[in-house]
Amino acid sequence: METIAMNAVNEPKQWMTNGKPVIFLNHVTDSKEDISVLYFKPNAAIQERIIHNDWIRWNERLHVFSVKNGPSVIGLLKDLFEDIAEVNTHYYEAKLKNQTGMVDIGNTTYFRGVLEPAIKIGQITLVPVIKNEGKVLAIKFTYKKEIYQLLSSNVHSKWEKELRCFTLQASKTVLQKFLQSVTGTLKICLHNELTISDYQIQSILFEQAYKKGANFKSVPIEFLKYMQLKNYSHNTISTYYFYLLRYINTYKFSTIAQLNQYPSEKVNEYHKLMCGEKEFSPVTLNQSVNAIKLYYQKVLKRDLVLDEIDRPKREKTLPKVWNLEQVEKIIKCVSNKKHQCMLSLIYGGGLRIGELLNLRISDINSKTMQVRVIQGKGKKDRYTLLSYNTLDLLREYFKEYKPKDYLFEGQFGGKYSSSSLLGVLDDALAKSKVPKCGGLHVLRHSFATHLLEGGTDIRYIQELLGHYSSKTTEVYTHVSNKYLQGIKSPMDNVCL
Repeated sequence: METIAMNAVNEPKQWMTNGKPVIFLNHVTDSKEDISVLYFKPNAAIQERIIHNDWIRWNERLHVFSVKNGPSVIGLLKDLFEDIAEVNTHYYEAKLKNQTGMVDIGNTTYFRGVLEPAIKIGQITLVPVIKNEGKVLAIKFTYKKEIYQLLSSNVHSKWEKELRCFTLQASKTVLQKFLQSVTGTLKICLHNELTISDYQIQSILFEQAYKKGANFKSVPIEFLKYMQLKNYSHNTISTYYFYLLRYINTYKFSTIAQLNQYPSEKVNEYHKLMCGEKEFSPVTLNQSVNAIKLYYQKVLKRDLVLDEIDRPKREKTLPKVWNLEQVEKIIKCVSNKKHQCMLSLIYGGGLRIGELLNLRISDINSKTMQVRVIQGKGKKDRYTLLSYNTLDLLREYFKEYKPKDYLFEGQFGGKYSSSSLLGVLDDALAKSKVPKCGGLHVLRHSFATHLLEGGTDIRYIQELLGHYSSKTTEVYTHVSNKYLQGIKSPMDNVCL
């Protein structure tokens, strides 16, 4: 970058102060926009910091970097460049003397805007359907004129009178081309019975939520292949994919080849900058470290010096639970029998969401009063409890719904969706007026805590929950306060 001239103000005499380069801030107002522009001598550190912050944009008209004006713009800029440059507001304050008192210094934004959400007009669900001994993908959606027009004009989708919906050929080539043509405006959901094994299509689905500008980089397919070959769970793949996607797109002007050669110091610096964000928890930071480390170490076979990657300490937080009365209110206020059975099974057997949705009819054993969990977390089989109350609910549910394969089936057959089940809990919490302290997993935490308070040995609870280590289960000994309430304080022995 060449030396930037001070077009709107006189040339400043001091480009350095206290050993730091100076960034001069100038307020520009015209009929088109209300912005502040940044003037500085060429400096690699300043430019790199700007690249990491999408709220600072290059102004083609003025040929300078600029920011939209707001009451906290000075504070944000000073906070952002505090360690590498001095922000001089002499020219800015000449025009905004009355606003400087409103500045709120803080809230660094190193990573905001790296992945910008794409604006969608709606969502569609692809459902596999058998038609004339062949397979097609039915496109289901809540009617919206814009979606209907988009599908009508798309060369890959066609209207099927018999099915009364748009369909696609169930082929890799057609599906990939269709997704590439619509993911910019539509959110694509997959029916539980539709499995996508093609890595290119999986990549499109993982990245569909974000805008793809000129500098957008996709995650290398090799990373996706590695995780799938190692049989990682879908949630882990999705999480690690996202964190690597954000990492490679933070460095907008570096190619994948250049990123692949980054030393461990660069990765360490990236996570140090993340630590400056109040929004990023230790859990988030650790997941990011794990994802990037996996890519460099296992996919690139890089001899990364892992000890140099700072791993933030994870906060020790206790799982949140509902008491017995609250759980009862939540389940009782659900009128739909299927939904009531689902919540009852999660709480009554301490099931994870995925374990519940994978249950088949044959997994319910009314003779032994057990629920069989096949290939739960960690690919582990186990048995857990089936309560008599839940069994009564299940019998009523069977009479009404008559499921064929999975215990709980979705609108178009196959497994019930996790997002729909989350909505069931949200509705139940609103009706019961029980405070929300988490999602469906809180019912599992409540199951373990209430068993412990009832005197069940922690080793049995470990087995019912499917924990590999008793240390994982021991967290519930800290949650339960029943025994703590029975301990007498030594202060009570003091005569006052």
